Amino acid sequence: MFDEDKGPLGEPVTHLPGIGPRRAALLAALNIHTIRDILYYFPFRYEDLRLRRPDQWADGQRVAVVGTPLGPAATRRAGKRVITSVPLDVQGSRLYAVWFHQPYVGERLKQHRFWRLVGRWQASRGSLVVDHMEPAEPGSEASHHAGRIIPVYRVAGELRPKWLREWIALALRKYGDHLTDPLPWRWRQRMGLMDKREAMREIHFPTGWDRLKRARDRLVYEECLRFQLPLQWMRCRRNRGQALPIRLHRETWERFLAALPFSPTPDQRRALREVAGDLAREEPMRRLILGDVGSGKTVIAAAALFAAAAAGAQGAMLAPTEILAEQHYRVLSRWFAGLGFAVWLLTGSVRGREREECLRDMAEGRPGIAVGTHALLGDVPFQKLAVAVCDEQHRFGVLQRMALAEKGHQTPHLLSLSATPIPRTLAMALYGDLDVSFLTGEPARHRRRVTRWLPLERREEVVLELRRRLARGERGYLVAPVIDGGASEGSEPLTDVLTLYEEMKEKLAGFAVGLLHGRMSSEEKEETMRAFAEGRLQALVATTVVEVGVDVPEATVMAIYHAERFGLSQLHQLRGRVGRRGDDAVCYVLTGALTEAAKRRIEAFCSTDDGFVLAQKDLELRGPGEWAGLVQSGWPKFALVDLSRDARWMRRAKLHAYHLVRREDFWLLPAYTRLRAPLLEMDQPPASD
Repeated sequence: MFDEDKGPLGEPVTHLPGIGPRRAALLAALNIHTIRDILYYFPFRYEDLRLRRPDQWADGQRVAVVGTPLGPAATRRAGKRVITSVPLDVQGSRLYAVWFHQPYVGERLKQHRFWRLVGRWQASRGSLVVDHMEPAEPGSEASHHAGRIIPVYRVAGELRPKWLREWIALALRKYGDHLTDPLPWRWRQRMGLMDKREAMREIHFPTGWDRLKRARDRLVYEECLRFQLPLQWMRCRRNRGQALPIRLHRETWERFLAALPFSPTPDQRRALREVAGDLAREEPMRRLILGDVGSGKTVIAAAALFAAAAAGAQGAMLAPTEILAEQHYRVLSRWFAGLGFAVWLLTGSVRGREREECLRDMAEGRPGIAVGTHALLGDVPFQKLAVAVCDEQHRFGVLQRMALAEKGHQTPHLLSLSATPIPRTLAMALYGDLDVSFLTGEPARHRRRVTRWLPLERREEVVLELRRRLARGERGYLVAPVIDGGASEGSEPLTDVLTLYEEMKEKLAGFAVGLLHGRMSSEEKEETMRAFAEGRLQALVATTVVEVGVDVPEATVMAIYHAERFGLSQLHQLRGRVGRRGDDAVCYVLTGALTEAAKRRIEAFCSTDDGFVLAQKDLELRGPGEWAGLVQSGWPKFALVDLSRDARWMRRAKLHAYHLVRREDFWLLPAYTRLRAPLLEMDQPPASD
């Protein structure tokens, strides 16, 4: 899986007998071009077609038999079907083998005495409906297609599964000795892992379920390690700079906890300990806090920033919008008032004397915390920047996050926050070069929220509930899937945001209704959100631009039109906009015509308010490929790794890769040649720790 593209395994697949240009074109549609490609084209499931006695078969089960014809074939017609049946002796039992539309099969059966047949057992008729037949040599029990655990491969076009089995078996015989094992022998022994060549034979043609599991574990671990090594290598190179170690005494942390208006949850306390441990080292912290909406990520960020300021240094917090930066500024100013250090706000709107004083304080090295937007990435003269926090990190590009991490005279500790719930295994893969802390709980004050599922025909109920809540000072969101008309789902027109806005201005007469969508300028969007947050607007009609946004505690109603058009993650982020201060809140999901997949998605959404549970469900429903497209471009396609079930192997591979690239012997010993070769092509190794 590392250096096998060279040599015999890199030869074209046409070097295998039976594959000419036409069949090579069929394989190319599956991205199979070389011998290596076909060897690493793994089955997606298996069928147990080992031989069993007829009394062990279940009705409707697909089974394999070795039998002897007891008489001539009989052919008859039943409507448009031509049915051929032959009496068969199978281990002393008499049954009938049946073929549809194959009247010639009787003549073929005369050519051999023993036949291996595969088909579906019909117990009530005592017959086996055959879909595969092949001669069986006396004493033989298995082939590539029957009599064993059979691999099932995905095919396309005219490609037949049996061809793939035959070609892969041939490739294993002819080229199997050229498969290279990148894992040293002692390493495999210590972990109880199969040899690479043995694992490849077992994954394609298993001799038993236990050995198949061992083979899959072996190859999954190697694939995880192959994925993690470059990530940990880049992390090692990046972390060669020294950061300011921040070791705070118990009394200092108690000052921080006393400044909070609430007591941290157990999850938050665990994350605080992990961040404190990172800050105490000279190696720069690179940690991601993954937390659901309302899980308290700001507390963790505040702790890291407080640690920097309390140690006489500076902290910076980068937010994606001015209004969110202002919100963080107000919260931190309130929490840290009177603690002896400054909290600055630096956005595009901060100008004149206020901006000059802020920049002068930073340049002079005054301890404090700067909160801002992209303005922080400009020519800001940090003198003692020790901690940088990136909020809603997925909203910023890699270069922007790196620019923040390169501020100051020393390498700052970098803490990233994300409110997108991601399943644990997927997070470890996506963020393999980061340490990840999970905030899986939600403070009790955020849990009084219900979800109601209604057909679009009952949309007036939403308006009545919204008017009732607006009348008592609450606020609400109405979200549509598209900006203007013209789009439709089949024959059903979609509710667009412009039409919905005009409708709501009439139906919510007496209340101020705002409009927000992606075609508005940044200034218009900022002003609209500010007006909604300040209460100058009571209802906001919007697209998903409100999916991640400012905290509006008064918002208690969310109505999502055509919810079947949204993914689970989007739906959950939208629901998280309401009920944030503990008031009774409601999220309406209004649906039109539903496919079976959309129905399962909405049912899952209504069944739980836990973002991580929904993320895991989303991964199961859609698979990692679609997740990858949402979260990160350039996502690698795993051949075997299943991100919903291989958590332990990804964890072990990440830990092993982390320690390997830091060991001097890894870069010197011949046993590691195949593991380090791809890394040496990237760059030269660092000095050993």
